[in-house]
Amino acid sequence: MVDLGLIVEGHCEYDSFPSILSKIPNTPYYVPIVNAGGIGNIMKNTHEELLSIIKLYAPKKIVISLDYRDALREGLVNNCVELKEIVTQNCNDFIKSQQNGSLILPESIVVVIADRTFESWICADIISLRNNENFNSVLLVEEFENVDIEIPNPSQWLHSKLKSDIDIKNRRNRVKIYKNIDPNISRTKSKSFDKFYREVTNTRTE
Repeated sequence: MVDLGLIVEGHCEYDSFPSILSKIPNTPYYVPIVNAGGIGNIMKNTHEELLSIIKLYAPKKIVISLDYRDALREGLVNNCVELKEIVTQNCNDFIKSQQNGSLILPESIVVVIADRTFESWICADIISLRNNENFNSVLLVEEFENVDIEIPNPSQWLHSKLKSDIDIKNRRNRVKIYKNIDPNISRTKSKSFDKFYREVTNTRTE
């Protein structure tokens, strides 16, 4: 049994969260992370993803992190509220279906939506991006209050600030970016990341 487990939408989140979580106070030392392999899969197969992480780790709390823009682009939902409602209902249905089973069920399951995408949370710490070798610091002149609203296309914005020969799809380059992100800064510039931060903190019971 562990205190906290994460189900994340894809590879970027899966690669980044170990580093990000290690910098958030009062989070468990070990947090298992399951890569759901896409927004469509987690929406359609929420039960299977929950069953997998519960069987393996029996977390007391599960946080599911999703991208709103991906679901919108694929025509799965009309807005972030609808996305959260669908997945939350799937979670509630799963818990009800397992009440009389042998699984050690979590005490809570929380769905957190990155608005607009996971990359919004990376954009939120512009200070670390300016100091990152992958980015052209001369181009990083903006100051933001809430990147969720102020950067309509976070992926495009990040690409526009990279040095010309950098491939952000390369896992090694992605990890170099993620490992320097300061979540304590990001939470002040992204309301959706602040929600994630608050949900994963104070979950350690040891």
